[in-house]
Amino acid sequence: MIKRRTFLASAAATLAAPAIAQAPDRVSFRFNWSWIGNYSPPILGLQRGYYRDVGIDLRPDQGKGSGVTVRQVGSKGDMFAWADTSALLLAAAQGVPVKQIMTMAISTLAVVWIEGRTKFETARDVVGKKVCGTAGDGATQLWPAVLAANGIKSTDYEMFNVDSTAGVAALREGRCDILLGSAADQPVSLQNAGFAAKYKTYRDLGVPTLGSGISAHPDLIRDNPGLVRRFVQATQRSWQAAIDDPEASVQALVKHAETPLDPKVVRGNLAVFTTLLTGTKPLGLTDPAAMEKNIALLKEYTGFKTDLPATHFYTNDFVGQSA
Repeated sequence: MIKRRTFLASAAATLAAPAIAQAPDRVSFRFNWSWIGNYSPPILGLQRGYYRDVGIDLRPDQGKGSGVTVRQVGSKGDMFAWADTSALLLAAAQGVPVKQIMTMAISTLAVVWIEGRTKFETARDVVGKKVCGTAGDGATQLWPAVLAANGIKSTDYEMFNVDSTAGVAALREGRCDILLGSAADQPVSLQNAGFAAKYKTYRDLGVPTLGSGISAHPDLIRDNPGLVRRFVQATQRSWQAAIDDPEASVQALVKHAETPLDPKVVRGNLAVFTTLLTGTKPLGLTDPAAMEKNIALLKEYTGFKTDLPATHFYTNDFVGQSA
């Protein structure tokens, strides 16, 4: 009887005790560059608790180019990556296990120059110029497509590589005439520093590819689709909040960054990038026709080879579903 009473008392106490909340999933999210304005929406979501609301402890970090970033996901060093779509396709075709789960923008890849120092109206104006880029990033990997689309040879200009953090300085100091970069990033930084920076996107130069997207390892997609769905849901919510209140997004990134950021630059980055969003509904949906076109351009201009269908490289399974 004593044992029975003890058991019943113990069971009652267990039922009466408050439930222990399950610890959130720790999730790493690697961006493809140092902190810029178009990374601010997820940071806004992080600070407002949107990821925590779906059981995610988000750990965002900076990167050093799309090529490196997608390989981090391919090696399972990070769970999610923000990277250029073409860089992801090129890596995946080489056997890197990575798949796009959201497509955010048309191509932001761009040629950047300082007006008054350099004349650049058409792609042919690169002839005789010094061009700098970062090995492995999206702009440099897809540059051969711009050359091929405009009948330019690699011997028509001088090319040299710079670290991902040194491109703006190289252009500013006159060590190169043209920088391969992003329309949402380097031009804004240069303009804020008083330079008459201008840009043309690769789309303007005859290579209309998709731009930034978010990718994950196929194993994560297969083994933990619920986590992927929750991550996408929180990211969509974060981006919508940033679209509704861009200044809040700007201030979130300024607060989050380890080193001081100029709010004016962050604001400009986000404003330019927002104009380049794909506009698909729901946010992040990959347009199958646009992806097919992207792959066709890579095959035509970069030596990209694959017999795999376009759907091997992306999925829309998560963007239209709630957690």
